[in-house]
Amino acid sequence: MLLLASLLCGSQSGSSAVQEETGTAAAPVSGHPFKVSITTGGGLYGPVRSRFKVGEDIPISISLNNTGDKPAKYCISTILLQNRPQLKRDGQLLPYLSGMVKLVDTGEFIQRCEDSERRRFYELQPKQTRIVDWFTIGRRTIDWYGELPAGHYELVLMRRIQCCQGPMDESNKVTFEIVP
Repeated sequence: MLLLASLLCGSQSGSSAVQEETGTAAAPVSGHPFKVSITTGGGLYGPVRSRFKVGEDIPISISLNNTGDKPAKYCISTILLQNRPQLKRDGQLLPYLSGMVKLVDTGEFIQRCEDSERRRFYELQPKQTRIVDWFTIGRRTIDWYGELPAGHYELVLMRRIQCCQGPMDESNKVTFEIVP
């Protein structure tokens, strides 16, 4: 588990190929003007979808919107420190990777993330929206929940705008169905 966490701290989730890097020296300021939005699908995953089959990965695209009137910086670091999905199946909150979350929330792991060369800062112009990250619910990346059975799901993402520590912002809620 420690090895997995170490690898994840050094790896960048999502694709930054379409993003403009603005340097790695200055961190985003707290009290940021960003709004976090998620979709199931979208971006590189084709159209947004709300229906999936059992065993199929559910792609989650994460967008930021700079709601302010000045350019603002955000960071991409590691999926485990920046994202905390909150998934409900038929109204019941599902637990995920609880041991891993406790491991990555340690001071040592946070410091490794802060010292990582993979940490990158980007800038959004006023009123600009951009897909900034992605992950899947399934077995291709981090296995947050295991294989999901058929049912009705609601997902909200808690997303850290700063690299490795700081407050989490709540996204919109998306709903989807998994069918046999």
